[in-house]
Order: sequence, then C-alpha cells, then structure tokens
Amino acid sequence: MRSVRHAFPRARLLSAAAVAGAVLATVPATSGHADGCDQACQIDWAWAAQRQNALTRTAFYDAPSPLPWAPSGTLIRAETTSDHVVENKPVKAVRVLYHSRTSRGRDVAVSGVVLVPQDRPRPVGGRPVVVDAHGASGIGVDCAPSLMRDLYHGDQMVRFLEQGYVVVAPDYAGLGTTGRPELVNKTAEAEDIAGAVRSARQAVPGLARGWVLWGHSQGGGAALGFAERQLKRPERGYRGAVVTSPAADLPTLAAHVATTVPYGGFAPLLAQGAAYSDPKIDVGRLLTPAALARVDSARNGCLGVTTAVYADLTGPALVRPGYSGDPRFTRYLRDNSLGHRRVAGPVLFLQGGADTVTPASVNAKVAAELRGTGSQVTYRVYDGLEHDTYGGATGIDDGAMPDILAWVKTRFAAR
Repeated sequence: MRSVRHAFPRARLLSAAAVAGAVLATVPATSGHADGCDQACQIDWAWAAQRQNALTRTAFYDAPSPLPWAPSGTLIRAETTSDHVVENKPVKAVRVLYHSRTSRGRDVAVSGVVLVPQDRPRPVGGRPVVVDAHGASGIGVDCAPSLMRDLYHGDQMVRFLEQGYVVVAPDYAGLGTTGRPELVNKTAEAEDIAGAVRSARQAVPGLARGWVLWGHSQGGGAALGFAERQLKRPERGYRGAVVTSPAADLPTLAAHVATTVPYGGFAPLLAQGAAYSDPKIDVGRLLTPAALARVDSARNGCLGVTTAVYADLTGPALVRPGYSGDPRFTRYLRDNSLGHRRVAGPVLFLQGGADTVTPASVNAKVAAELRGTGSQVTYRVYDGLEHDTYGGATGIDDGAMPDILAWVKTRFAAR
C-alpha cells in the first residue's frame, strides 16, 4: 500500500499525494495548517487538498461502451498533456487508455501515463523503461495518479526521468476509468502492469526492449505479483524489480491497520476492494455499523480523505469480531499474499527499519520465504527510514533512491 504522504503524510504542507498516501498507508491526513483542529476540520482539509491536486476527469477516461474485445495491452487511445506539475515544474506526459483483464479474465479498460525525458537525445536502441506500480491512493474513480496534478509519486518519478528513463505508470483498473478496483489483487494488478508496458510501446515510439519494474507498498505487492506471473507468462524485456516496503503479508497487514491508529481507513479500503473482486464478500459482515455508515467516503474520497474520516475508529469500533476470521475475506487476503511462491528475479527488496505501516519484522519473513523458494532476492533494511516521507521522517523510496537508481542502472547494463 502506500502511506500518506504517499499513504498518510503527517505534518507537512499537503500536496495531494501527501494527503493521499502510500500503499496502503502511513500517517494521518494532517499538515501544518490542519494540526490542532477537530476531526471535521481535518476532513474538510483533506477534501480541499484532494480537490486542489485534482485534474479534471475528461471523456478520455470513458471506455467505449460496450467495450469491444481486444488482447490485453491493446491501446484504445492516447493523448499528450502538460497538466502535471512536479516540484513546481511542468511534466509532459502521454495519457494512455488500454485493454487489460480483471482477476476473473474480463476485458476491462485501464488508464495510465507515460513520461518521456525532455531535451535528451534518444539512445541507440531506444529509451530504457521503468514501470511505476503505485502505492494505495484509494478506490474512487478520481483516485488515479494520472488524475493528480503531482502524479502521486511524481517527486520520485522525476528522479528516473533525470537519468534518461521513460516512466510508464498504470493507474490500475477502476481508477480513472469506471469500474471496481480490486485492491491488492495480485492477478489483476499484474495484468495491468503487463498491459501498460505493451500499450506504452504503441503510444510512444523509440522505447527500448528492456524494462525494470519499481513498486512501493501496495505497488510493491503488485510488483511481486507480476514477478510471480513472469515465471509462467513471460513478458519480453523484463529485467527485474525493485520493491520497497511491499504490502505482501496481507492477513497480518489487515489485522495491523484495523487495530493501529491512524491506519483505520485502510480497513474499509481492504474490505471494499476485496468485495469488488469477490462479490460474495459482505462488507457489512466485516465493518461495524459506525464504519459502514462512512464507507461512501472511502468509495469516493481518496486516501487522505478516507484516513481523516476514519481517524477516530479503531479495533472493535471499526471492525466486527469476525473481521480477521471471515472465511471468504481471509481466503482473499491469503491468496493474494506474496512470499509463498518463487518469483522471477532479480528482485531488490528494500525495507525501512522504522516503517510503521509494513514493519520490518514482517517483511523480513517475507524476504526469507522468497529466498526459500529459490527466488533471487536481495534484501536490505535501512535503519531510521519510514514507509513514506512526512513531517521530519524520510521514507524508504526517498532515502534509498540513490541505491535504487544504481541498481536499475546495473540491470540495464547487464546482458
């Protein structure tokens, strides 16, 4: 998932990403301007931050209805845009809408963006590609990173652009386009990643064959899910993956966010995302009446809003006693967890030692289990780094970015 700067940022002048958050999430949606006010004020502030960072959703995102069948990754349409601004600088992008598949194999449209370095000559052989699997942003149609002015992970994306890489960033099905976002469903997310690479090659000429995958939080789980898929359904050009603080052990994560302040907002996101994937999962059996009464905010507001709306609910006030034992919900979390099957490598697995969303003690076990399957995994813990950057804390992606860039460079240099 992602925490709020990138899942839950704390005490920082909020950008939408800050309010919107990291994988499944990190700190409450507050900032220097929001600190000290009551919950209603916090909710108003989160909505204001979301609207300030939002781009207008245009007809570009409307899939043809009915959607004519086409192979996964087939480009539906593309358009250039200069609407995105990162670090006070405009970022040119190509929006894409392409065919993908749900976890049950249904044809579905997915949106995303392709960022191309400006004023840099195209290398012989084409521009190398980094695919960004983003952290949790919410489950509302407006929670697509491509509909955020700052691109959600934009401050980190530009680090790759500066090195001459093209960045391909899928939104995941149901974000941007209408649909039912299958939150943390590794099968659906892996298909969206594969389709994004194929559609980017149709929309932007001159891309090199090789590409590297980078995923944080929810996106880290998505990246590991893709690496599982790669062994059975190889995607050409794949050179490996960097995963940072991934949402991998989902049963443990679900229990953690349901009982830990300020992560309660992730409980309705997980429950509703699972129900979108499996309609037999009853959200009303997972959440308390008080939590269920607020679920429309989770369906419409993005991560920062959801965090603020659920800030006062935790434990028995948030989830029903059988939350962690509901058979279908438990099966969904177990089936979409990572670490139990071998993945295509190499994988650079980076973890913040001070991570309060996906703790190092949990992900150390995931990494060990992956190595036990024969997977080629390099695991590193960075003492003092949080899940995301907020307030005075530095997140794993920002703190480890020099090492991430160095590793990616070696992957493109390797034969």
